[in-house]
Amino acid sequence: FGSAGAGAEKTSAGLKFKWPDPIQSVTKYDTRSRILQTRSHTQQTKDSKQLEVESFCTWRVKNPLKFFQRFSNAGDRATDHYKKAEEVLRGNLLSAVGEISKYSLNELFSTDAKSTKLAELEGKILAGLRATAQDKGSLDDYGMEVVTVGINRIVLPDETTKAVFESMKAERARLVADLESKGVSAA
Repeated sequence: FGSAGAGAEKTSAGLKFKWPDPIQSVTKYDTRSRILQTRSHTQQTKDSKQLEVESFCTWRVKNPLKFFQRFSNAGDRATDHYKKAEEVLRGNLLSAVGEISKYSLNELFSTDAKSTKLAELEGKILAGLRATAQDKGSLDDYGMEVVTVGINRIVLPDETTKAVFESMKAERARLVADLESKGVSAA
């Protein structure tokens, strides 16, 4: 009758006894990893630079019984439950990506691959995502587990890109002027 009790979760294969549909129904969950991709959104760094960030996470159903109890109100099918879970997870991921505000642009991007802190940022986002959930408790209370988190795209907004190009032009103009003055003095 729409509720799942303590013995409701079946994880082993084989024949099971079940009453007809109005009394008992079966909801099957795939416990393999799933990917959730966020859309591009603006984040601000510690040094007040704006970045367009796209992130992703891989997640899976860890506890099907808790997952059902949390998301069964979204609809009758497992796909409805997955959609509702992704909404919750997307909100949590977007707030966890706010960790970018603790890093300056120089810390995130560097010519030296060893000095960049992107891997550290992804680790902190993952820890923050595992620690909190939107309503209360952790994602464990939802029956979900986040496996990995990543940032797959960071883009500077158009006005920042224009400012970077203007700065590059000014630097090159200064270098040209410097080289011309050295040539004139050598001549």
